[in-house]
Amino acid sequence: MTLLIGQLAALSAALFWALATLLYNRSSLHLSAAQLNLVKGMVACPLLLISLLLFGHQLPLDPSSPALWLLLLSGVIGITIGDTCYFAALRRLGPWHTILLEYLAPPLAAVIAWVFLGEILTLLEIIAAFTVIAGVIFVLTEKRMTSVEVPGQLSRSGLAFAVTAAWCQASGLVMAFHALQSFEVNAMQAALIRLGGGTLALTAGLLIFAPRLFKSTWGQVRKTRVLPLMSAIFMGTFLAIWLQQIAIAYVTPGIAQTLLATAPLFMIAINMLYGRGVSARALTGTLLALLGIALLFLR
Repeated sequence: MTLLIGQLAALSAALFWALATLLYNRSSLHLSAAQLNLVKGMVACPLLLISLLLFGHQLPLDPSSPALWLLLLSGVIGITIGDTCYFAALRRLGPWHTILLEYLAPPLAAVIAWVFLGEILTLLEIIAAFTVIAGVIFVLTEKRMTSVEVPGQLSRSGLAFAVTAAWCQASGLVMAFHALQSFEVNAMQAALIRLGGGTLALTAGLLIFAPRLFKSTWGQVRKTRVLPLMSAIFMGTFLAIWLQQIAIAYVTPGIAQTLLATAPLFMIAINMLYGRGVSARALTGTLLALLGIALLFLR
């Protein structure tokens, strides 16, 4: 039953993230990537704190707990840096290419484990990683994209931001999994600590390095379509990050990342519901990348 809960949580998080990505793309024209990341943290942190108290959980861990610092570091890498890069890629590449490049997170997680934890990559894992990369490249090199609204040309800076976001997501997930498995901390606590730490680090960075950008944030919010933005934050940050922590608490990070990486498939389904065409090449490349992830972790 716990395995099923974890799997359903991961799939639900992927669905909410796909919906949120589309909403962020439509509602963030007046906000920079850092400002959008700051706003989502400022809105979602109180929601997580209220939920934590309503469910009768204790407030996050004491300063002497190693899990606290591990989750805070995970938040800085995955949220302060990773989400800012994700939103920067979203502005340059559009929702389809940006979310598709998240497929790189599982093989990157394997590389991180190989480099830092000394885990040996098997031949199957190497083949799986190249399968994922091949699927992504197959879609990115298509000359005509009809599935979603995307720019005519791929931006190098956008690709760099998207790959960095995937790398940060993989790193943060591995650290969060270790904290949840090794210490007494529940999924909601972990979500609040990660998001809170990431938001505080981003706030400090903006105050030090870009105070004008920080001061202009709320003025820019007033120019933004508030309902889509708040809906994106509720689904993509409050619900998705909570469900993500539940997933990695009940299943291995590999299976969790595999299921979380199904967001592009949900985006294809969403576009079909709206009557937008999906090319055979886009669908083939997406499924090829998903196959690579399955080979990497579901062996």
